This record gives sequence, structure tokens and C-alpha cells, in this order.
Amino acid sequence: MQAIVLARRDFREYDQIISLYTKEKGKLELLARGVKKITSKNSAHLEPFSVVDIDIAQGKEIDHLTKVQPVEYFKNIRNDFQKSLVAQYVVSVTDKFMQVGERDERLFFSLKTWLEFLEMGNGKWEMGNLLDGFIVILLHCLGFSPSQNSKFVKWKTTLEILESGNWDVISTLGFDAILHKKIHNFLEYHTERHVVDWEKTFVTVG
Repeated sequence: MQAIVLARRDFREYDQIISLYTKEKGKLELLARGVKKITSKNSAHLEPFSVVDIDIAQGKEIDHLTKVQPVEYFKNIRNDFQKSLVAQYVVSVTDKFMQVGERDERLFFSLKTWLEFLEMGNGKWEMGNLLDGFIVILLHCLGFSPSQNSKFVKWKTTLEILESGNWDVISTLGFDAILHKKIHNFLEYHTERHVVDWEKTFVTVG
């Protein structure tokens, strides 16, 4: 089963809980035994925003991650400090708002294609648009679609483009700071949680 690594956190001395998002089962949290040991073969494959193939074994309290095969490590993203931070931010936000067992195939493919675009992109585009686009899709998957909200009538066409997940087109849009602020406020209002403003945190690429 293919999965995107969202996060990993320590559990006991040598183990970790790995948070992943899959097409088939949505968000999963799995126990990876011994993954902190120097001899672990899986540790390098379980870095956040990696795409992996996994096998799972049922456990008493939590299912176990038994096998990990690398699919895409996104080397170009990891070799670019800013891109790496942005990718880490996107998977962290996904992990923050998606609950274990929540499944949305569109979110899986949007996250995967977003990372693929960032990996292949030459950097000559607005990072803010790509981030706004992913957040709008995440909101749509959570049941809060800005394009259907009366407060966003002025930006309906732009929002529909952002919701399309067509990163080639989205990357050519001019960045709209006012719309961005409304998207950020909309996210915080409907999730009732503080979210770091991605526009203020990540400068424009290019």
C-alpha cells in the first residue's frame, strides 16, 4: 500500500509512531519497532514527505509497520532548504487536521502531485500560490469549501482554479495577498485552531 509520511514521533526507547496518509485507508498511525536503532533499515525511508510502499500487521493496541519500500524520496526538495521547509509545513498541516481513519482519495493525490511539482519545479513561481492552493483543497476535503462561501464571491473563479489541483496553472497565477489572508482566516475560523501563516513564514521563490 502506498503512503505519504506525514510525521514521526518517539515512542519508547527505540520505537516511533509513524503518521502516514494513504489512498486506501486515509490517515494511519503505525508503530515502527526499532526504527531509532542505528541498524534500522527503515529509518531513512520514513522521513516526512517521503512516498513509500508499506505492509501492516495488526497489533493489540496499535497496528505495526512491518515493511517499508521507498518510492520517492524527493531529493531535489531536500537539497533546497526552503523547499524542504515548505514541504514539511504542508505534511504537518495535513497531519494536524486529518484524523486517523479519515479517507479522501483526492487529498492523497493532491498531496502527492503537489510534492512532485515542487520536486520538478525550477522555482520561477510564487510559493504562496502553491501553498494557498493546497490549503484550499485541504479545506474542501474537510467540508469547508471557500469557493462555495458567499464571502468569497469576488474570488470564486480564482478559488475554483486553486481547488482544481492543477499546479502548472496555479503556479502562473499572480499572488493575491488579500485572498490569501481570507483563506488563512477561513481555515482558522472553521478548524478553531491556530495555524502559522504560511505567507509570512515562507518567502517567495524565484
